Amino acid sequence: MPSSSALFIYALSAVGLVTAVPMQLNTRQTTSMMCSPNFEGAGVSVTNSAREWGVSAHAVGADVTAPIGSLRTANFLFQQNREPAVSYTIRDIANPNLAVAVRPDGTLELDPVDASGNDQSQKWNVLCDSCSTNISQLHGNIAFGCNMTSAPSGLCVQIGAEETDAMFIAPCNEQDSQNFDFWTAFEP
Repeated sequence: MPSSSALFIYALSAVGLVTAVPMQLNTRQTTSMMCSPNFEGAGVSVTNSAREWGVSAHAVGADVTAPIGSLRTANFLFQQNREPAVSYTIRDIANPNLAVAVRPDGTLELDPVDASGNDQSQKWNVLCDSCSTNISQLHGNIAFGCNMTSAPSGLCVQIGAEETDAMFIAPCNEQDSQNFDFWTAFEP
């Protein structure tokens, strides 16, 4: 008869195998298989499963928040910066002179666009599981399964617990509050 410690190790191994399989099925694509959208100047809405990106006001210092949205109008312009690696400046569509930036405390706000392109707090990376082409000609979902990271820190954008909470950057962990989809307006 096997010892109790041998049975314990066998049971622990079986539990590890059973729990590892679902985790593998739910993992995202490897980074090399992901895409960075070419937004082609189209205005977009950014959502997760429950909420849509927004701003508390179209003014300098306003919080970037995630209230429940409607997808009726685009809220942001993602301007692609063609540097050695693709990054984006995220502009407020209602006031394109304002861009999403990281505050020193890690929360997101609107700041005046840095025309020089040197303000690292305004540089963002976007990696998605799927990206459409000819985005400026489409209406509806154009990219999904996306993570947005602060270019200098690599930390992921995350929505706050409440609709009025400022969004913030945090270590990436594949939770829903860090997973976003992009939409163009449904009406031309």
